[in-house]
Amino acid sequence: MSGPWHRPPLAGRLSAASALVALSTLLAGGSAAAQQAPKLSPGGKLDITVTGFSRFLWAVGDVKEKLGGQESSSDFRNDTEVHIVARGKDESTGIEYGATVEFEADTNRTDNTDETWVIVKGVFGEVRFGDEDGAADNMKIGGFVVAVGTGGIDGTVVDTGLVVGPTNSDDATKIVYYTPTLGGFQLGVSYTPNANSNGDNIAVTNVDGFKDWVEAGLTWTGEFGGVGLQAGVVAGYAQTNFDNGDDDDLKTIFAGLQIGAFGVSLAGGLGTEEVAGIDRDWYNLGIKGEIGPVALSATWGQASLDPGPDPKNLVLGAELGIVPGVSLSGEVAFFDENRGPDDDGVVGVVRLGVDF
Repeated sequence: MSGPWHRPPLAGRLSAASALVALSTLLAGGSAAAQQAPKLSPGGKLDITVTGFSRFLWAVGDVKEKLGGQESSSDFRNDTEVHIVARGKDESTGIEYGATVEFEADTNRTDNTDETWVIVKGVFGEVRFGDEDGAADNMKIGGFVVAVGTGGIDGTVVDTGLVVGPTNSDDATKIVYYTPTLGGFQLGVSYTPNANSNGDNIAVTNVDGFKDWVEAGLTWTGEFGGVGLQAGVVAGYAQTNFDNGDDDDLKTIFAGLQIGAFGVSLAGGLGTEEVAGIDRDWYNLGIKGEIGPVALSATWGQASLDPGPDPKNLVLGAELGIVPGVSLSGEVAFFDENRGPDDDGVVGVVRLGVDF
């Protein structure tokens, strides 16, 4: 008998009944497996924040003279990172803790991360463990701190590293400690066993490099009559494995000051350094002003190395905030790297940046 009222065979009716029973059991949470299944909560045990940036740059001018090699006089490039910030807090002790992972997201990067570190923070201060900049780099103050765009003399393509700050341990694996801020003062110190060790590797100490690297910084922040002030000094000492007959130990110190009032900021720094038989003295200056949505800056730096080059660089920059999180900037550098012939000129960078 056919038609819409035809009943299915027994096997079909049993299968349908079994499916209904299974479905009702699942919805009711009656099975032991369902009752024992772990529950997932958003963010796991810590709160997760995703931040980062994506920036498109256009470099033009004397790029080959600035960077060396066979670079084009006009080219595009990207600069993209994604940061995962995990944080938690123990309410009974007030201790904050967590980790930060900064992923390199440009398509040609084979090193998948920039920095990765664990943090513990409380009334005792803040401690960071992992691949992170040292105290000297994080706490230095100089003309570069007021630069707009990519960072002027400490920026991208337009920069000259020798006129900026002291030699530092970069992202080598280390421990960093920052005290609480008391009376405007804050002290930071970091220890890096081996500068050629980061990630999960153990350093090979029989090659040229820095070891037992200690960096420290002291800053003071205050205000007088509406004038904001920030002063700081950073220093570093490291033993080296170089074998050239010279006093190879690294000794460096750099001091700086920033003043801000009425929408104008001035900053500068002065430093001296010895390493591997080379002495370096340098200084830098910077000024920044704002006119409506536009910020303008000029940064200058000059260094003298003995033996070695005497580089100098002037960078003019402008930045416009288009919408929240999006900015357009342009910088022009008038440089002389003093490495040899054909290493001076003018180079510019235009950047469209999105911060999220």
